Amino acid sequence: MSDLLQTHIIAVLEANHAVAGRTRRLIEELEGQGHRIISGGQLGESAWDIIDWRTNEILAAGDDGLEGYAAAGDELDPDGTWIHRDRILEDEDLSYVSTPGLPDGLAETIEDWALGEDAEEVAEFIGWTVAKVEEYQAES
Repeated sequence: MSDLLQTHIIAVLEANHAVAGRTRRLIEELEGQGHRIISGGQLGESAWDIIDWRTNEILAAGDDGLEGYAAAGDELDPDGTWIHRDRILEDEDLSYVSTPGLPDGLAETIEDWALGEDAEEVAEFIGWTVAKVEEYQAES
């Protein structure tokens, strides 16, 4: 069973790394075309922020709900060249990796663990370096 789990974890990390690489390349392409990649959005019932994804700079923030968020976006990006990172991620295949012989529910739980924050534990289990696991866990 240990070999099956190790095989599955490695497949999960490799799939994540491939998706992150495609996302990074797409973001670089979009930025090369003059687009600004942003993140942020609604933080609660009325709070929101708009963040430059590349620099993590808060471009705007408020507590006047979706209307305030939309108005700030229109004012800061009148030409509509900004793209929210979530829109880019929507196009990526982020489905769970399946491994023959491993029940789907267990595979999903292991995937969550393998992509979690404890790279040292994952590295020890599969025999990779911590640095390699961290690289393969990383999002774009």
